[in-house]
Amino acid sequence: GLMGNILTLYEDRPNDWDAWDVDLFYESVPMETARVTAVAPLPRGPVRQGIRFSFTIGRSEIVQDVHLGSKGKRLDFDTTVAWREKHRMLRVAFPVDVLTDQAAFDIQYGYVKRPTHRNTLWDIARFEVVGHRYADLSGHEFGAALLNDGKYGYKVIGNTLDLNLLRSPNYPDAEADQGDHRFTYSFLPHTGDLVRSDVIAQAAQLNQGLMVLDGVASGQRRFPIRLTGDGVSLEAVKKAEKEPCLVLRLVESFGCHSAARLETDWPKAHLVETDLLEWREGPRHPLPLDIRMKPFEIRTYKLIGRP
Repeated sequence: GLMGNILTLYEDRPNDWDAWDVDLFYESVPMETARVTAVAPLPRGPVRQGIRFSFTIGRSEIVQDVHLGSKGKRLDFDTTVAWREKHRMLRVAFPVDVLTDQAAFDIQYGYVKRPTHRNTLWDIARFEVVGHRYADLSGHEFGAALLNDGKYGYKVIGNTLDLNLLRSPNYPDAEADQGDHRFTYSFLPHTGDLVRSDVIAQAAQLNQGLMVLDGVASGQRRFPIRLTGDGVSLEAVKKAEKEPCLVLRLVESFGCHSAARLETDWPKAHLVETDLLEWREGPRHPLPLDIRMKPFEIRTYKLIGRP
């Protein structure tokens, strides 16, 4: 097998637009890989255990707390970087044993697929791909995903998942991104392909962690609005723009025909379908409501009633 979590520093001098462009030729000028300077165990508990790694690379230092949950497969890299570079790019790579010609990248309310090869000029031009919360490389039987909580530049060539972590341009700000940074990325192996795995759910959990509410016991938890069903997510609950009611936005995120049920504890509440701008109204629906959605479909409802 091959090593993972390979932290590499590249020379980064794009031809134009120092802070905005990433040019392909950076790949030909790797400067060095991170060197481990210390390893220490972290406190263990019933929920997770971990190890702290300290690295040096260039003029910078990296500290990573690597955690694995007791009941999960997601390996979290909680990373702190003291960044002191100029015209350098820091990336992390995970080679995996997955054979496929496409990778999937998270976008708002769905995902896009891009080739893992550079057979054409069109493919070469897409060497860097935006991915909001994950990039996934899957075959029919299994796959692996690289999740993140705020680093959106991916490169997936062959069987390697690669993520852009930090840059240090000099223009228009000579001190851009200098100083301390903290972020988390995670490596997640899984069975099945993207849709039949828990990649999308784990990426959402990484980006929206647990909330603790003072004075509320876990046994008292009951959400006033509940959505059940695979592939459909409740992405927004907000006040309507012009009416005294709530607006619910539902999204089909698997790229499949999906079904779900929407329920509420509000007495005599009902739904009215509307558009994204809340200008037009459709038929009225009683609750609970069984919903069937097309691939990547977005639906907006007004929830009319009182708690």
